[in-house]
Amino acid sequence: QDPNSGRVYYANQTTGETTWDRPTITPAPAPVPAQPAQQPTVNSSSTHSRHAQLANKYGDGFVSSASHPELANQYGNVGTSNPYHSTVRPGTAQVPNGNAGKAPVSGNIETIPDLKPEYQPISDTLLGLVEALKGGQLSAVDKRQLSESEKGVAIFAKRLARGEISDDVANQMLSMTTSLSSYDWAGAASIQTSLVSHQWREHKEWLKGIKALVQLATKLYSR
Repeated sequence: QDPNSGRVYYANQTTGETTWDRPTITPAPAPVPAQPAQQPTVNSSSTHSRHAQLANKYGDGFVSSASHPELANQYGNVGTSNPYHSTVRPGTAQVPNGNAGKAPVSGNIETIPDLKPEYQPISDTLLGLVEALKGGQLSAVDKRQLSESEKGVAIFAKRLARGEISDDVANQMLSMTTSLSSYDWAGAASIQTSLVSHQWREHKEWLKGIKALVQLATKLYSR
């Protein structure tokens, strides 16, 4: 109050200004709330539909070059599924099997049949050499080699009796056994080496035994 008049006055404590009129209080403006960052709009129904289509098309939802033609054309990769319709896949080596379609034969020398008269000396000479080697002093390695030799002689004779060995190969074997009979170990080894070099793929099931026999006989008898 004014002490002289008793009237009420108003004073601004900040500026020191006084006034008889009651000042109007202007409310402070309300703070403007910060606008949240706008999130990118995702069409969830479209995304789900695309994934569902991929999963339906490729079975498990995964896309690999094996089942995806575009990737297969670009990279040429092959996965667990086979995109090729034939049994032969690119890059797969096909190794001919010389015994394909042939009935198996045993390596038992007790069941060797008789051969044609012109080829019977082959069987007789090889079996005689096997028996002679059995009477020698053999190491454990020599015995395993002789066992392989017996098997090879038996399989060769049975294949020859069935007509599954050509006359050319049979005649080379005849020449080899002639060399063995005359103790021409070098000549026998030369023919055996030629057979292995040129006929291994077709006749390896018995050639490895014949090779073992010639090597063993050469080691024991050419000293």
